[in-house]
Amino acid sequence: MQRKLLGTYILVIAVTVLVTVVFSWTSVYNHFYDQVEVESDTQISLLTRIFEYEYTKEDFDFQEFANRYGTETGLRITIINKHGLVMADSVSKPSQMENHKNREEFRSALRGTPATSIRYSSTLSMYMFYNAVPLSESGFEGAIRVALPVESINELIWQVANSVFIGIAIGFFLSFIIAYLMSNRFMSPINELTKTAKLIASGDYDNKVYIDNQDQIGAMAEAFNTMTFTMRKNIWEIETKNAELESILTSMDAGIAAIDENYHIILCNEPFVELLGLEGNVEGKVFYEVTRNTVLFSVIEKSIDENEFVSEETKLKVNGEEVLLKLSATPIRDKKDKTKRYGVLLSLENVTTLRKLENIRRDFVSNVTHELKTPLTSIKGFVDLLKKGEVDDEATRTRFLEIIDIETERLTALIEDILSLSEIESMRLDKKTGYYKVGDIVGEVEEILHIKAENKGIELITMVQPDLPELNCNFDRMKQLLINLVDNSIKYTEAGSVTVECKTSRDGNYLQLNVMDTGIGIEQEHLERLFERFYRVDKGRSRKLGGTGLGLSIVKHIVELYNGTIDVSSVYGQGTKMKIRIPFDIA
Repeated sequence: MQRKLLGTYILVIAVTVLVTVVFSWTSVYNHFYDQVEVESDTQISLLTRIFEYEYTKEDFDFQEFANRYGTETGLRITIINKHGLVMADSVSKPSQMENHKNREEFRSALRGTPATSIRYSSTLSMYMFYNAVPLSESGFEGAIRVALPVESINELIWQVANSVFIGIAIGFFLSFIIAYLMSNRFMSPINELTKTAKLIASGDYDNKVYIDNQDQIGAMAEAFNTMTFTMRKNIWEIETKNAELESILTSMDAGIAAIDENYHIILCNEPFVELLGLEGNVEGKVFYEVTRNTVLFSVIEKSIDENEFVSEETKLKVNGEEVLLKLSATPIRDKKDKTKRYGVLLSLENVTTLRKLENIRRDFVSNVTHELKTPLTSIKGFVDLLKKGEVDDEATRTRFLEIIDIETERLTALIEDILSLSEIESMRLDKKTGYYKVGDIVGEVEEILHIKAENKGIELITMVQPDLPELNCNFDRMKQLLINLVDNSIKYTEAGSVTVECKTSRDGNYLQLNVMDTGIGIEQEHLERLFERFYRVDKGRSRKLGGTGLGLSIVKHIVELYNGTIDVSSVYGQGTKMKIRIPFDIA
C-alpha cells in the first residue's frame, strides 16, 4: 500500500509539475518574444529618426548607414525601396539578395502599418524575427527593417528554461523525499495495525497496537485495541463454556451426540463412541456412515420429522458382547424461536446392568415371597389344627409345636439373612473396621462349629500361618463370612473333613483364605450361578438342612466390600474348594 500511496504522490507531483512547465514555458516563450518585439520597436524607431536626420546629408550612404548601426545594435538592418529592391543590408550584399516586394512585413510597412514576422530567411538559411516600419523622405520611399535570429532568442529562452528545469528537478526530488517520508509516516501506524491484525488472525490475541496519533488513525487503533480485548474476552468465554461442556459430556456415563437435520454428527462424547463400538473421530460424518443400526436411525428420523421426544430400546453387539441400549432423541430448538430447529440430541444409555438388576429384584421378590410363604403356610396350617382342637394326642400336638418352632426359626434366619444382605449391599465402605488377627477370627468360628462337625463325624481342620499380618476388617463381618462357608461345607459333607487354610499371597499384600471339604461336590453347570440369591443346587436338600439360599450371596458381597475376589472349584462326588483373596489393608 505504501508503494501505491507513494506512486499516487509522485503522480500528483508529476502532473502538477507538467502542467506548471507547460504553462510556464508558454508564458516565458510569449514573454520573451513580446519583449523582443518591444525592444525591436524601440530600436527601429530610433533608427528611423537617425535615418531621417542623416538622410539629409549630402554624403549619405545607405550601405554605410546599415553597416554602422547594424554593428552598434547587433541587429541585421535592411533598407528597402518601395519597389522591393534592397538598398542596403548589414549582413549580406544587396546585389545578391532577392526582391522583397512580396515579403509580408515589407508589404504591411508600405501600407503604413509597422509589422513583425518570423520566417525562414533564404539568404541566411535560418529563421529570423523581422520588424519593418515605413520610411518616407524626400526622394525616397520604402521601409527600414531590423532582423534578429530566432536562434538567439531561443538560446536566451533555453537559458531561462534550464534554470527553471533545474529548479523543477530539485523541487521534484525534494518532493519525492518529502512524499516518501510522509507516506512512510502515514503508513507506519497502518503497518503496525496490519502486523497486529495478522498476529491476531493467527490466534495470538495478546497483542495490542501502540500508536500515539490523535487523528483518525489513532482513533482506529484505539477501536482496534478495544475490539481485540472484546474478542479475546468473548473467545475466553466461549473456550470456557466449551471446556465446561466438554467436561460435562466427558463425565457423563451416557453417550451423547448432537445431530443436525442433515444427519451429520455435530459433536459427541467418548461414551457415545464406545457404546456403538466406533473408531476414530466421527464428528462431521453422516450418522448412517458410522453405524447401520436401523432402530437408531429411525429414532433420529422420527424425532426430526415429528419434532418431538422419542425413546426406544434396542440390542447391539459391541466388541462381541450383546448390550441393551436405551435410545432417547430430543429436538434441539432455538432458545428464542421455538419453531427454529437445529437437529436432535441423541442419548444412548447402557441399561444392560439395570435390566439385569431389575430382573434380579423381581426374582428376589418372587423368591422371598416363596421362601416366606412356605413356612408361613406350614405354621398357619398347624396353628389352625391346634386352634380347632382336632388334635387330642399330646405327642402329636407336641410334634406340631416343634414343627412350628422349626419354621419360625427358619423365618427368623431368612429375615436376618435378608437384612444382612441388604445392609452389605448398601455399603460402599465398611466404617466399623480395625486391625485383627486372622487366627482369632478363625478360632471363634472353630469354637462355634466344631460341635456341629463332631456330631456329623466330620473333622474340622484349621491351618493359620503363624506370621500373618493383621487384617483390616470388621471382625463380626469376617466371622460371618467364615461361618457361612464352613457351615455350608459341614452341611454338604457326609464324611471326611472340612479344612480352613489362611496364608499370605506371594506378594504378601493379600490374605489367601481357602475352605475345602470332602463333601458331595457341585456339578459344573451350577458353579456360575452358585452365588445368586436363593439359588440352590438341590432345593429339597437345602431346605431340609435349614438353608435360606442367601449364605453364599452374603459371602460374595462381603468379599467385594473388602475389594477381594472369590472363586470356587468343585469335583462332583469328591468335594468343593472356596478360594478367597482379600487385601490386608483396604484403606
